[in-house]
Amino acid sequence: MGKFMRDHPLVSPSEVNGHHYTLAAVAVGLGLGVAGLCKALYNGSSISWVSPRNLFLGSGRVYYAGGLRNLGNNCFLNVILQALASCDSFVSFLDNLLATDGLLPEEKAERMPLLLALSSLLQDLSIVRDERIVLNPHGVMHALSFYVSHFSLTRQQDASEAFLHLLISLRDEFSHCYVPHRSSLADITLSHSKVYKQREGNQTECKRWKQNLFGPFDGTIGSILSCRNCSSVLSLDFQNFQCLPLSPVLNTNGDITSGCSLVDCLKYFTVVEHLDNYRCDRCWHITAAKYLSLKSEADEEKVSKLNTCVDYGTCSCRGIFSPEEIPCSSPSRATKQLVIVQCPKILCIHLLRASVSPDGEPIKHQGHISFPLLLNLSPFAGGASSIGRGPGPLAMNVQRDGQQALHLYRQLNMQMSLNLIPTGGNSIHVTNVDVASSSSSSLQPSPSPSPSRSKLYGLSAVVEHYGKCGGGHYAVYRRIASNPDPEDPGQPLAGLGKRWFYISDGHVSEVSEDDVLGAEATLLFYERV
Repeated sequence: MGKFMRDHPLVSPSEVNGHHYTLAAVAVGLGLGVAGLCKALYNGSSISWVSPRNLFLGSGRVYYAGGLRNLGNNCFLNVILQALASCDSFVSFLDNLLATDGLLPEEKAERMPLLLALSSLLQDLSIVRDERIVLNPHGVMHALSFYVSHFSLTRQQDASEAFLHLLISLRDEFSHCYVPHRSSLADITLSHSKVYKQREGNQTECKRWKQNLFGPFDGTIGSILSCRNCSSVLSLDFQNFQCLPLSPVLNTNGDITSGCSLVDCLKYFTVVEHLDNYRCDRCWHITAAKYLSLKSEADEEKVSKLNTCVDYGTCSCRGIFSPEEIPCSSPSRATKQLVIVQCPKILCIHLLRASVSPDGEPIKHQGHISFPLLLNLSPFAGGASSIGRGPGPLAMNVQRDGQQALHLYRQLNMQMSLNLIPTGGNSIHVTNVDVASSSSSSLQPSPSPSPSRSKLYGLSAVVEHYGKCGGGHYAVYRRIASNPDPEDPGQPLAGLGKRWFYISDGHVSEVSEDDVLGAEATLLFYERV
């Protein structure tokens, strides 16, 4: 009987056939096992397997947050839903909207399908379990599709764009269902009368509207244009935002600088821009008034008109003088700066990694941008620093070296319940300040005041994108509190505190804070502490 030898011990044909049958049986068994596993994952079944990474965390018992099924390239929406579930005040905000009066329960199901579906899903995602579960986002996607018919939810999309679409759709849905307590002008004017007795427990219409339609992600950015020659604020422009776009700091090669941090991006966003050869109408008025007052036969009426004019740029003061009578004023120096005028309850930051190459091709800026667990927004908010000054070094140390504040933040996380939300807002008004007297020494960084609780933010979620522009995959790191499963009240997860999970669609694993801080973030979600 012949033998076969090919770099292995000699084997007879009968032995080869036996091995073939054995390998075939093993392959069939392995294939059936994998198929069963995939089917179980697709159906959202609970599977009690443990990854090696989890075996060494904590006491040995493994906990999971709910995953989300991928229904076809919708990972961009799954990460947003997971991030929103980690923001306690947003979950409470949805509950408050559902509790609003004016609609019966059956009417809410018909007229607010997105709000109901989203609130229910986020509640399920807020539960920590001791077994795996994959939830289905179909209800939210179906309700959202009525508002974003032009935005496909089953094709690869940008996560930040999906986030804004979701918030706008929620506001659009609720605004159509909003029922004012007073529906006529007579009712509104009557509410200010002394003989009008407001219904007990009824809020003022303005406060009720703001509470329901001004969401926790809403903030305000102010753009301040100032003249350094005459100390005047030339313009104040305000713009609302739900997601703060920040550009990374790039080097001369167009790459993200080594050691770039979120604080650097915020400093770059709020940096003072210097504008040369700016035409300031107030400077012209001052120059013209001084010129006339120095003449031997000064026209007091014209001088008074110049000194009292406030309609710079639209006044007719230039027309009352001949070109030969008033000389042209010298060019002015102006500054422009962005500040966060009103801080939101939940701060969503979009790190703008997408760009365009010199050849016109879309590119993605790769590289790590460090970010803190505890963010102090005081140096970048209105009133935190004078116009023309940058954030002080002490304020920067809060971001990098504030170990005591970080320890306090972690202690608060252990004590706060899932439904605890910060109260009250924080509105800062930008006022006219003297920038002309700022000398070169005054432009040096100065210490900033101690951060207030309204401007301290704790990290809740980090969205990471893998791949290039136009394609890839999204995953999320999210923080979740220990909460007993309502379906299993006898198994409270005592002493769990708040933990971090890495979630990629249906895959969920517990991770450490170091893993979170090492992510190449695209979106960051911070919640006011």
